Amino acid sequence: MIKVRYAKSAIENEEGMNHLWIQLAPVGQVGKAHIQLSLPAGIHRVRNLSGFDEDQTGEIFIHNPRYVSDVFIEVFTREPVSCGEKTITVAFCYNDENGSVTRVEHFIRLMVVTDEEIDNAFIDEEVVSKIKELQQQNEGSKVQDSIEYAPTKFIRIDPNHLSEWEKKYRIEGIIQ
Repeated sequence: MIKVRYAKSAIENEEGMNHLWIQLAPVGQVGKAHIQLSLPAGIHRVRNLSGFDEDQTGEIFIHNPRYVSDVFIEVFTREPVSCGEKTITVAFCYNDENGSVTRVEHFIRLMVVTDEEIDNAFIDEEVVSKIKELQQQNEGSKVQDSIEYAPTKFIRIDPNHLSEWEKKYRIEGIIQ
């Protein structure tokens, strides 16, 4: 359902740049659909290059998920980031015809390397050519606003965990 490719197999740990090509397979009869990206600390992104609408939180809205959608995202490092393997989460969320919300997550590895090691990175020429085509198309159209999105912090809530105060004051009973 979700396929992600990088322009380079790694990103420089300081002032590095890379591009993601997110390919979404068509989904049946669905209503609203959007993509959420969760980036590791120190990795930033700008507004999607594909022209899809985004809100202030960085959710990318897919207007017609019944067709194949390609979303291009530029990610970069600004200040030094620790080298090693990082994880980017791409979540595709949509409402089906029954109104049920479905969330499909795809985890991808991103290698952060030094300037000296980036020379050994693999270049995906197809992604690079798609980015170049997109940049040429965007040069002719009006300039897009550049909004930078900071990495998102995930907070996982365990419904079975109770704090000491909740245990002390909890009233168990049957709701009818």
